Amino acid sequence: MMNNQKKSLLTILFVGASITAPLMAQDVQTALKDIDAERFAKAGQTLTQLASSSPSADNQFYLGYYYLKTGQLDQAKAAFEKGAAADGKNQLNNIGLAGVALSKKDRAAAKTLIDNAVNQTKSKNQDVLVRAAEMYTISEQTNDPAEALRLLTIADEKDKKNERADIEMTMGDAYFLKNDGGNAITKYENALTISPTLAEANFKIGQLYLRGKNYVKAQEFFKLAIQNDPEFAPTYRAFADALANSRAYKAAAQNYELYIQKSGTTDPELLLDVARYKFLAEDYQGAITYLDQLKGKINNPIIDRMYGWAYTALGKNNEAVESLNRFISTAPQKVIYDDYKYLGRAQGQLGTPEGDSLSIVNLEKAAVEDTTENLYREIAKKYYDIKRYDKAADYYAKTIQKDKKPLNNDYLFNALSNYQYGFRVGRDSLAAPMDTAQIRVGRQTYFLRADSAFAQMAQQVEKTAGETYPLAYYYRGQSTYYAYPPTVSLASGAAVPHYEKFIEMANAEPDSTKKQSYLKNLITSYKFLASYNLAKKDEAKAKEYFNKVLELDPNDADVKKALDPAKPAAKPATKAPAKKSSASK
Repeated sequence: MMNNQKKSLLTILFVGASITAPLMAQDVQTALKDIDAERFAKAGQTLTQLASSSPSADNQFYLGYYYLKTGQLDQAKAAFEKGAAADGKNQLNNIGLAGVALSKKDRAAAKTLIDNAVNQTKSKNQDVLVRAAEMYTISEQTNDPAEALRLLTIADEKDKKNERADIEMTMGDAYFLKNDGGNAITKYENALTISPTLAEANFKIGQLYLRGKNYVKAQEFFKLAIQNDPEFAPTYRAFADALANSRAYKAAAQNYELYIQKSGTTDPELLLDVARYKFLAEDYQGAITYLDQLKGKINNPIIDRMYGWAYTALGKNNEAVESLNRFISTAPQKVIYDDYKYLGRAQGQLGTPEGDSLSIVNLEKAAVEDTTENLYREIAKKYYDIKRYDKAADYYAKTIQKDKKPLNNDYLFNALSNYQYGFRVGRDSLAAPMDTAQIRVGRQTYFLRADSAFAQMAQQVEKTAGETYPLAYYYRGQSTYYAYPPTVSLASGAAVPHYEKFIEMANAEPDSTKKQSYLKNLITSYKFLASYNLAKKDEAKAKEYFNKVLELDPNDADVKKALDPAKPAAKPATKAPAKKSSASK
């Protein structure tokens, strides 16, 4: 009976062992796969449980390996030491301790540990050789790819059936560190021959192309890696970088989010990267959602910059100004011109005189270094909107000078700014007091600048759009007329050809709606030409122009008086309101 009980117990224990051992091995392999896929939290949980329930030398090694890969060096050392104490013949934990030493920049201690482990196993244990080589490739600062390749060559010689893809992969990593891309790709391809669905191999080939800035080729291999294993998280992060370098920011943000989801990481720096890509993809609210997750978790002033830029884009200007002012004051060494650009834009949208003033100051700071946007254009428009036409004229001139391809509207508003300020010379409350002579010279200066700018504008429209712009000639006539006293302007006739050119072009306009919009300008032009001919004593010609006015406006009182011989002719008005026109870009 006792023998039967013992037999039953042995059977139970044996069956239990035969089931438990494979499950534990399976758990280890799953955990290692999680480490490779950067699902560190999940891997750590699995390996901690295994080491706790069965503190074998192997389980301690894998727990230590997890700690080593996640940068927890003290915990890694403790696990490896516990594993080494559990089985003095198991050299994997000594290899792990060498990895800790390398991570702490102690090359000598690491080499001693690895050499002893390899000697103790007589260079026959492939796992020891491969893990030792891997330790020489983990640390960025204390790696030794040449020594890694030496050890891997020994391991590879023992792989008679060419079954170990990990040897080829680690060789590829060593060549990667040596910047030997050709040999690295060959080794990764060898690994794929052994294991055709090995996502990590295609991922690392993609990384090589990414490092070489061949973003299209890199993306091809990242797509292959995703096909191999959609759960291999690192691919999505690298894929995001390749897409971002191709300016596909929306797709980059989507892939980085997939990396976050599939890895389960809560690393603040990685979440900050997602926020950056969201911003570049113009998903500003999405960027803020990620930034909100970082509050209290990371002390990085760049977060205030990101908030500021995103809030500016969303029109949350008070929040933007607060965030950017805080960033500029706390991290002045990190400030770039874009920070002043976004701050200036946000301040300009506050709708206050102080905001407008500060906006111009900060946009000016940004404009000096800006190479992607012509911020002088924004400053000029802001001055124009607040009726500081003299400043607007200066900044539209800067805009044209700086831009390789100025817009037609740059020329137009440069001209209009000079034209508008011509009427304000001597009357602008912000300008210094001027006597009569100074006012006359100032008016002449701005109106002649306007004439020149309207001429440039007309040429620009014809050159870039292949169109005509009649109003440019109308305003040339107006500018030339107002540049001098009325008697001088009428006597010289300098404005005549401009008005005549405008009339010719306006009357030839095939678009009836656009032609109708020229009505007031035509009336002003005809009245000037009538007055000019009266000054020349050519009454017949003057009458001809007066009649053209009546064709457009039969009830024009000034012209009726001028044509009635029983009444003294009233001097026709020649001033027309400055028309804010737009040109095709």
